[in-house]
Amino acid sequence: MKLLEKNILKTEIFNQLDIEKLLKREEEIRILLLGNPNDLNLLRELAIILYHKGDYSKAIKVYKKVIEYKNDKAEGFAFLGHLFYENEEYLKAIKAFEKSLDIDPDVAFVHFLLGNAYSRVGRIMEAITSYDFAIFLDFDIYKAHIDFAEKYEKMGLLERALREYTVAYEIDPRDKKIGEKINTIKKSLEKKVI
Repeated sequence: MKLLEKNILKTEIFNQLDIEKLLKREEEIRILLLGNPNDLNLLRELAIILYHKGDYSKAIKVYKKVIEYKNDKAEGFAFLGHLFYENEEYLKAIKAFEKSLDIDPDVAFVHFLLGNAYSRVGRIMEAITSYDFAIFLDFDIYKAHIDFAEKYEKMGLLERALREYTVAYEIDPRDKKIGEKINTIKKSLEKKVI
């Protein structure tokens, strides 16, 4: 069961959902919550929907309620950390990831996410240490950056996609398709500025 729980966070982050179904389900959940505002499963689902819509501030607000009562605190703090990270609240993300790892230190994906948060605030040595732990736990950092880049690209967040593709390319510059992808996104971004 522990292995399954460790993969739920990664699965949820990279899950691609149909926006129309997402909006319909959000409406259903909000109606159900009127009758039972403390239903943790509905609140968790609402937070995830808000996350997929890119409304990170509201997702954080809802998920904070969920985490108070959630049984798997490690996963809960990890997801909350990811929400803070996406909302560019990196110091709060670091605290949440650290809480998650205090509870369950063997989750490579959380070490990777913590490394990303550390790097965004300029704490490079801590980032390297976190990445080293992720690698030690057999995590493919290159693939994770590609996965994030593809996710951001599908969401239309080209600056973030470019950042992730660039990091992946710096890890392994042999993949010419990634180099081409970087150039294509740069040209798209240049067109937006003009």
